[in-house]
Amino acid sequence: MSDPLVGGVTAAVVGVSDFAPHLDLFCGQLGFEVTAEGTVPAEDATRLWGAGVGPVEAKLLTAAGAASGRIHLVRVGEPPADAEHPHTLDLGLAGIDVYTKDIEATHDQLVAAGYPWASRPATFEVPLGNKVVPVTEGFCLAPDGTDVVFVQPANARDTAAWDADPARPYTELTSVVCHVPDFDAELRFWGAEGLGMSVWYDVEFSSPGLEAMADLPAGTRMRLAFVSAADGSTARIEITHVADNPRGVDRRARQRPARNLGHTGWSVRTRDLDQALARATASGATVTCAPFEATTPLHGTARIAAVDTPNGIAVELFQPAGRAG
Repeated sequence: MSDPLVGGVTAAVVGVSDFAPHLDLFCGQLGFEVTAEGTVPAEDATRLWGAGVGPVEAKLLTAAGAASGRIHLVRVGEPPADAEHPHTLDLGLAGIDVYTKDIEATHDQLVAAGYPWASRPATFEVPLGNKVVPVTEGFCLAPDGTDVVFVQPANARDTAAWDADPARPYTELTSVVCHVPDFDAELRFWGAEGLGMSVWYDVEFSSPGLEAMADLPAGTRMRLAFVSAADGSTARIEITHVADNPRGVDRRARQRPARNLGHTGWSVRTRDLDQALARATASGATVTCAPFEATTPLHGTARIAAVDTPNGIAVELFQPAGRAG
């Protein structure tokens, strides 16, 4: 297999009804910065996200200039009335993850600022090789149905934001999470047979601590894989699957970028868009937007296309101008 066509998730796409509450959270509380903003023209927005979206206001948020783990805020012109928070058992996109140095302080700070949590942070154990390691997490119920999962790992991996500014309390996005019915198909799409990312963790486990934090039935067994760049330096994808899912809702049809609120898609930089699309379709993806050239506040000047993964997750692929295949 040739060199990977993508490294990791460049940005999570988050649909908003109003920018202000998200800017208060991500910039005011978590230290992200608005590094680009503007409007995606109607013609380009229609190509990328489908007919009827019109011109789309957008803002690009980064943490300490990190090249991945970014947030694309896109304003939804006529959002649906509901903006429900996904449950861990729901099919489709789930949380966007951020490392914190002190999760208890984070919880108290954000609750006091008006951002409720599903529960207090909880610690649970996950298998890692021949041992288990503790992870402490908590779900913050952010605006417009967005779940922000704060993670205080026992041994934090390197992140670009903490490398650039070790004093920061928070990182860029460290993971984006999806719960899919066909786990192996999603793994093939992103892994060596598909876009070339590395699968460095693939386990099935249960944990009472996870059940308490994520409101799961007792005895729930979850399969979890981490997919990322080979060196783990970019925002990774967490693919999850619960067999015999007892009560999950399928949210995938309501998670469309620029049409719905909350975590609705991913944007991924590629070194060769044509090869990436060929590899994606061979791995079971559906092309929803053929390649076109545009300049947007989210992608810069680039060739852009869009696909749905084998499990219906919306992904924008873009090749920046001047980056040859």
